[in-house]
Amino acid sequence: MSETVKSASEHGAVALIVFLGILHALGAWSNDLFAPSLPLAADALGVGYGHIQLNMTALLLGFAAGQMLYGPLSDRFGRRSTLVAGLAIYTFASVLCASAGSLEELVAARTLQGLGGATGMVLVRAIILDRWVGEDASKVLSSVTMIAFLSPAVIPLIGGFLASLGHWPLVFWTHTGLGICLLLGALTLLSGARGARPDVSVASRFRAYADVLKDRRALLLIGCVGIGHGGLLAFVTNSAFVFVTYLGLQPLEYGICFSAVMMGGVAGSLLNRRLVTDLGIPKMMATGAVTMALSGAAAVILNLFFGGIWSSLVPSICYMFGMAFILTNAVAQVLSRFREIAGAAAALLGVNQLLLGALAAAVLSLNEVPSAMPLAAALAVAGIGAATMGGAWLGLVAAGPGGGQKEKKT
Repeated sequence: MSETVKSASEHGAVALIVFLGILHALGAWSNDLFAPSLPLAADALGVGYGHIQLNMTALLLGFAAGQMLYGPLSDRFGRRSTLVAGLAIYTFASVLCASAGSLEELVAARTLQGLGGATGMVLVRAIILDRWVGEDASKVLSSVTMIAFLSPAVIPLIGGFLASLGHWPLVFWTHTGLGICLLLGALTLLSGARGARPDVSVASRFRAYADVLKDRRALLLIGCVGIGHGGLLAFVTNSAFVFVTYLGLQPLEYGICFSAVMMGGVAGSLLNRRLVTDLGIPKMMATGAVTMALSGAAAVILNLFFGGIWSSLVPSICYMFGMAFILTNAVAQVLSRFREIAGAAAALLGVNQLLLGALAAAVLSLNEVPSAMPLAAALAVAGIGAATMGGAWLGLVAAGPGGGQKEKKT
């Protein structure tokens, strides 16, 4: 372990990493915790189940817009102040959600909640790259990614318990408490975070998006992460339809399968953390990309010729295992390449993941025929697409000087 990591560990790096992991999962906390209470909210507000889901759309729109806003602002005004402002908005919006008396009020409050919560999703990666570099950054990102993979398996259980109490605003009071805890964490754990840059203008920080978009290596990595993440969200949104409706599993059995798939991502994160220093980021990227492509192809072949639970379950586990390598190492490479504008680069990564994931979920939602093939095809397209992008990046690394790690100054 490098002296940088040793020093950080001595000053509470473990607490910081746990804080960043929970903060990074704020999107899952905001969305998945409320899902079991949707029928309760629909009945209480006097609307149909289809209409109540508009609050989820509003939340995602808020997250997307917020990421594009907070990334450059954090490069100009500093990480902690931007994060505190965003979390304050999130906490206030959670109170508004809990107090909503109509669907319109809930949708407006959820948009504001997403706008505030986006600050955590975009700044976690930038904060990590402010403190760690190279393989050390990949290790820390592995720890944060591990928490992110665990969250979808744990949060719905908490949401189910809250729904069982029969009072849907409890979800948003829980969000309020979470927001307060994260605010306290930001104030106490980020005292050494990157500060404001009064010597640069706000406009120049927003123009930094163009610098990232003009960089071919960064675009390939951003595409690799976004396409690969599309497969992950395809599984999250479509797996219940496959395992319960098509394959006939009971909800508890489905929950076990879902957790097993997420544990594939946890295992990948742990292995990446252990091996990245010895093998290097390019080899870990190659391993992850190949694993995802083979897993997607296997899902199609197995479901085409055999079918059954294992034909969907095993390839999905392997896909998440490979995805963990991509999420950590590609992000570390992009942000290391743009350290001075890491907030803007992190925002592009996050929005790209969100939009491509939403596209994958929307396409799968058009299918109404019970079958495992649409999900298998989505994993194949995402895995092969991510591998293609990753392979092109590896080709540039092999051909160019600096191994793709030359830092960009802006």
